[in-house]
Amino acid sequence: MGSASAADLTPVEPTAPQWQAWAEHQQLEQASLFHGLKWRSIGPMVQGGRVVDVASLPGQPYGFYVAYASGGVWKTRNNGVSFEPLSDRLPSLISGAIAVDPTEPKRLWIGTGEANSSRSSYGGMGLFVSDDEGASFRHVGLTDVDRIARILVHPKDGNRVCVAAIGKLYSAGGRRGVFCTRDGGQSWTQVLTGSGMTGAIDLAMDAGNPEVMYAALWERSRTAWNFVEAGNGSGVYKSSDGGSTWTRLGGGFPSGPQVGRIGLALSPSDPKVIYASVDNWQDLPTDAQDLGDRPLSPRRLKTMSKAEFLAQDPEEIEAFIRNNDLATELDAKTLIAKIESDQLSIADLVNALNDAEAALFNTDIRGLEIYRSDDAGLSWKRTHDRPLSEVTYTYGYYFGQLRVAPDNVDQIYVLGVPLISSSDGGKTFHGMNHPDVHVDHHAWWIDPAYPNRMVNGNDGGVDISYDGGKTWLKLDRQPVGQFYTVNVDMDTPYNVYGGLQDNGTLKGSSRTRPEYGEDWAEIGGGDGMHVAIDNRDNTVYSGYQFGYYQRSSGPDPRSVRPRSVLKEPALRYNWNTPVMLSTHNQDVVYFAANKLFRSFDKGLSWTAISPDLSTSKHRGDVPYATITSISESPLQFGLLWAGTDDGNVWVTTGGGNDWRKVSARLPQQWVSRVIASAHFQKRAYVSMNGYRNDDATPLLFVTDDLGLSWRPLASHLPAEAINVVREDPVNADVLYVGTDRSVYVSLDRGAHWQTLNSGLPNVPVHDLIVHPRDRELVAATHGRSVWIVDALPVQELTAAVQAKPLQLFAVDEVKASRDWRSRPSRWFDEAAYLPETRISYWTATDAVGSLSVLDSDQRVLQQIDVDAKRGINVLKWDLLLDPKLALAAETAAAKVVATTATADTSASATASAPKASAEANPDSHNGRLAKTPYAEALRLGQRLYLTPGDYTLRLKLGSENSETKLKVTAPEAYKPRSKPKLKLRGRDD
Repeated sequence: MGSASAADLTPVEPTAPQWQAWAEHQQLEQASLFHGLKWRSIGPMVQGGRVVDVASLPGQPYGFYVAYASGGVWKTRNNGVSFEPLSDRLPSLISGAIAVDPTEPKRLWIGTGEANSSRSSYGGMGLFVSDDEGASFRHVGLTDVDRIARILVHPKDGNRVCVAAIGKLYSAGGRRGVFCTRDGGQSWTQVLTGSGMTGAIDLAMDAGNPEVMYAALWERSRTAWNFVEAGNGSGVYKSSDGGSTWTRLGGGFPSGPQVGRIGLALSPSDPKVIYASVDNWQDLPTDAQDLGDRPLSPRRLKTMSKAEFLAQDPEEIEAFIRNNDLATELDAKTLIAKIESDQLSIADLVNALNDAEAALFNTDIRGLEIYRSDDAGLSWKRTHDRPLSEVTYTYGYYFGQLRVAPDNVDQIYVLGVPLISSSDGGKTFHGMNHPDVHVDHHAWWIDPAYPNRMVNGNDGGVDISYDGGKTWLKLDRQPVGQFYTVNVDMDTPYNVYGGLQDNGTLKGSSRTRPEYGEDWAEIGGGDGMHVAIDNRDNTVYSGYQFGYYQRSSGPDPRSVRPRSVLKEPALRYNWNTPVMLSTHNQDVVYFAANKLFRSFDKGLSWTAISPDLSTSKHRGDVPYATITSISESPLQFGLLWAGTDDGNVWVTTGGGNDWRKVSARLPQQWVSRVIASAHFQKRAYVSMNGYRNDDATPLLFVTDDLGLSWRPLASHLPAEAINVVREDPVNADVLYVGTDRSVYVSLDRGAHWQTLNSGLPNVPVHDLIVHPRDRELVAATHGRSVWIVDALPVQELTAAVQAKPLQLFAVDEVKASRDWRSRPSRWFDEAAYLPETRISYWTATDAVGSLSVLDSDQRVLQQIDVDAKRGINVLKWDLLLDPKLALAAETAAAKVVATTATADTSASATASAPKASAEANPDSHNGRLAKTPYAEALRLGQRLYLTPGDYTLRLKLGSENSETKLKVTAPEAYKPRSKPKLKLRGRDD
């Protein structure tokens, strides 16, 4: 692949915390004993992943780049038939913007850090540039700007580049604004400064006169519980001297505390025309508010009287109850009776709907607006009279992109949920949303030479159109899924399940090979979250954001969700609501809101078994003060742990009767995971995550006394926030953590750490699980889908093994195939179907030697040269034998058989009358070719594979030897092709 080598990178700002953490990561990587354990990608690809930018390859009509939010930058040269990752070994895969130098088409700029300020948008490490289309990169600074939203390269001078930097999302540190270089990135000047939390979110340039530039600044700030999406700092600025000086534009353009994210687009055919999208947080006038298309809606209810409610059609009341997910014991008849008798009031219903989640959709703001200037920014006018409702809702911060057709000043495209376009300069709009294209749109490229050719980047990946958006072709052949969670079942081979950012819940085989087009299947929609599997019948509990879960065991899924009780404070559900089945009885389901609930009947009914486990009083437009992680001890039913987003850790030993808060001595940070030990009853591990404070400090703790005391375990980890910790189910001393960059492993319960990342891109890892039977570690990454690595050598690498000079580990049994008895195709690539086994071993020193394959009589069939490095090594062997060695062994074995047969015949000859040889054994030659399979394979030109049987693998490095067994089983016996005759009772024939 074309991924850049990390060894080529020299940071411009080596003392920056991000680069110090990267240096520590590299040191651990170089010293790791697990360099030989290679991760393998199992997809999925079908869902795509969030795209933030698209750029064409000048002079290559079938080439373009795609930047994914946390999946890196990819390149295609064949119009999307295949893609190549370019940035897998960069210290950050997080992308914000890309640009190609028009004067040097091989030069690619990558701005890291995502500007779409969502709850899983990550910061980056500055700006990187490649002079060879992504084969290698160099760092050119701007580490502290954190998130880069746009890169503009001067069309005639590639040394002149300007960058829009929006800055950190959760804190005020670092620089923000517009930065320009005139020497190709050797030095940068901040030419436009955003004050406080204000940064630059977009840039536009007049290609005919590059001295004219426009910049959009955006003031926004976020906490774990609230997002302020707008502010006085938001506005549009213009420069007429190449970015040296800037003037804020007025002339009718909105200003004030309600102005949110702004997107800019100049008309290529008339650069005096500039469009701007504005996320306007000003309240809509009452007469302009959309009350909905049903007689009962949250908005209508706010002003409805008791009499008006009781006058509604009971069918509409029932629909209202279900659509707003009110308590399951409520139906229309019950609710009407309660309202009539004043047991409930209309205010009670309004309060029940008034949570932070509902505010995402039920807030009456102006939202998306389009402004246009026809005089290069001197004056502005809103292009439309009617509100553009239901395009960006209250999350305009996630979009803010629009484009103008290169050949038509009035043809514009506005990205949101959904995609809308206008052919009259924004006066009227229509949707252009194909059912096979994801509805969240973030990037848009129009071919200037052929404007009907468009590339659409969205939450579902990349799509291309050749007819102006009427039809689309999906180009998702890249495993770039943003997983939140992962789980596994006990099938053979086992399946992997996981929830993805805006791409539902998917299921796929652990043996999926995405490189051969194999993929997963969707089993749920929305933003997929936790998955729990009942291994008795593979019933799956899955769902989407804010705790909307279902139990699926047939064609009729059933909702499983505890609801708020009317007149009581509304339950609060985390974005990624935990759901868990008891390991002791999988009829028992645990579900976490701000209280922990338990069901004894697979989610049909619920009982709260805890009080509110959060303590924070912070409230805003983001659900907060919720439970984020739960765990039950595999050693004791009812020994439960819970962690919250406001930093609390709780434990109960009595199934909820005796909760104790045990986090007084822990940092008050978001609990990313709490894990009950499977080896020691009183032990638990807790990881915490400072992402929502822009704090990358690794936080990991263990208790051996049910939380009475805690011991820190992260002192030898680099500064990368920890998303998950897992205890190995086989070896109690082995721990794994997934961070915002990688996977680390400890062999001594956290005293020391090593990287476990060979072959794994530098991507956020959100979840880990070890398959308890197959001994594989599964990683859910937030940007590069799911990966698997063999955990058996990790589990077996005890102190006793490390004291040995050499140790071969167990090798998986191989099942032979009849397809092995065939000659190689002259014309087809059969690599996907050829066998392979992996042989892992430990060596205490670097050494060279050989691996011998011996048959059951200890005759050598194959010898493979080995060049081993201290640590765990893995040898991939294709099961092919050395023809000379195999024939010699087979001939020797035949001689032994013949000698034995002769001796047996001589011994019996004295006891019986002599007979003709044919009479003595008339079938002596029948099937004789089966006794020399190696000679027969060579005679027929077949590949020379191992035959079914028992073998010994002997590894010799220097003077040291180690052996292990390899078993090859026979293919399944042929099944009869005809119906067998009945066996009659009492008859032998």
